Amino acid sequence: MPANSTPKEQTVIIKGGGREFRVKVRDGVALLPKGLVQAPKVHPKRFKRGVRLPATTPPKVNLAGLKDVPDYGPRAVAQRLVKALGNNTVAALLGVNKDRPGRWVSGQDVPNEINRAQLTDLDALVGYLHGAFTPAQARLWLEGQDPHLGARPIDVYRLEGAAPVIEAIRAFEQGAFA
Repeated sequence: MPANSTPKEQTVIIKGGGREFRVKVRDGVALLPKGLVQAPKVHPKRFKRGVRLPATTPPKVNLAGLKDVPDYGPRAVAQRLVKALGNNTVAALLGVNKDRPGRWVSGQDVPNEINRAQLTDLDALVGYLHGAFTPAQARLWLEGQDPHLGARPIDVYRLEGAAPVIEAIRAFEQGAFA
């Protein structure tokens, strides 16, 4: 795909297991939601017409043991982000005053509901960046053009949040644009 063109994206409905799923298809590649798995490939000579493949269901998970853990609280998330990005960058990305992240880290202030969601979103993005790139590579990738997004990832993050940028990181890791 040329660098200046945008990816073609559409939403399709996939029916299976008595349910319907809305799935984004970008440039011919389906982006499956969590819990929906691709059916195993069957060799054409072994496939019999009229035979149904078994539906795969995700295993049941008991979340009764989920506890409040300090490492996941807003203060710890803010501290992790300030350590990774710096106070001013966190403030700029979240659209808050420059002193706000430092106040969250020190416990002088508590982020509101919107800021907690923004902190969590940014924390997820930084986690994916650390998993896929070195810090220097992450900076270059965030500020460069990404063919999956059709824009600079940092600009997409500011407009749409972390989800499409994380999707682009996953595509990059899978070699979709190598």
